Amino acid sequence: MMLSPVQFGNVTIDFPVVLAPMAGYTDAAFRSICKDHGAGACYTEVTSAEGIRRDSQKTFQLLEVSGIDHPIAGHIFGKSVEAMVAAARYIEQLGCFDWIDINCGCPVRKVVRRGAGAALMKEPQEIGQIVRAVKKAVSLPVSVKTRIGFSPAFPDHLTIAKIIEDAGADMIAVHGRLACNFHKGDADLEKLGEIKQAVKVPMFGNGGVFAPEDAAEMVRVSGVDGVMIGRGAVGNPWLFEQIKDPAMLGPTLGDRRNVIEQHLQRLVELNIAAAPRRKNKYEPEQAACLTFRPHLAQYLKGLRGRRELMQHLNAMHEVTTIMNAVDAVLEQN
Repeated sequence: MMLSPVQFGNVTIDFPVVLAPMAGYTDAAFRSICKDHGAGACYTEVTSAEGIRRDSQKTFQLLEVSGIDHPIAGHIFGKSVEAMVAAARYIEQLGCFDWIDINCGCPVRKVVRRGAGAALMKEPQEIGQIVRAVKKAVSLPVSVKTRIGFSPAFPDHLTIAKIIEDAGADMIAVHGRLACNFHKGDADLEKLGEIKQAVKVPMFGNGGVFAPEDAAEMVRVSGVDGVMIGRGAVGNPWLFEQIKDPAMLGPTLGDRRNVIEQHLQRLVELNIAAAPRRKNKYEPEQAACLTFRPHLAQYLKGLRGRRELMQHLNAMHEVTTIMNAVDAVLEQN
């Protein structure tokens, strides 16, 4: 699969296979692991514009970055134009982000109930107002992450894409499922292709990429400029380099162990560095172990002994304890 570098504004993504924004997953530690394995760019976790406007320390934690992150987008969601503008300005003032990404596709119910995320697709003109206002407020490039529609009653994927482009967005990323379907079913690559044909700005396709063949098929059918990977990268950061080089074999058990330990250690380091700014009832190492649980479940997916380890993981608060348990699982395989 041949992909050319993607450029928008002053951002260039040399290898346009990127890590999607995911709440609870794409912190600086996981982003660095994915960058190590070839991810062309990363996004922060899904960050509340209202949280930024209210000076929420918990929200600010989601915007912590490391030097390896670049290029990286600050990914924000909200319904209020004023809050989105304030959040975008704050992110720009931090001086550590390459562009700003607006969420118009998150299907999570608590986000949709607020009229944000995917709910904006029911009122496409509101998307245009937000994009236009954010674009006017900052000098960083602005992109939008959306879906092919909210539900069968709101399927207007081409109208939404054109509104986003006409409002001044520099790039668009589209998940190929309706929001009401969450992650059920296959991504609609034909609809992604229709959107690609309708817009002039660079476009990334998203949804259902779990193997190199999935990425190749998405590009072949839809013609998108790049591929965005979300759940497919959790527990499998090697996917990025396998897409770049399909001849590369999957990870060995030793590879899995090394990345598990690296990821866990980076979480500890991240928590230690951030401790003076955070109010956390857990010590940095314990907090890292708790955060790591959903990642570990995916790293060990398909291995004998995984279920037993996961049943006892809540009681493991030290890196050495977790790694000893991981070694015990790997010895069974």
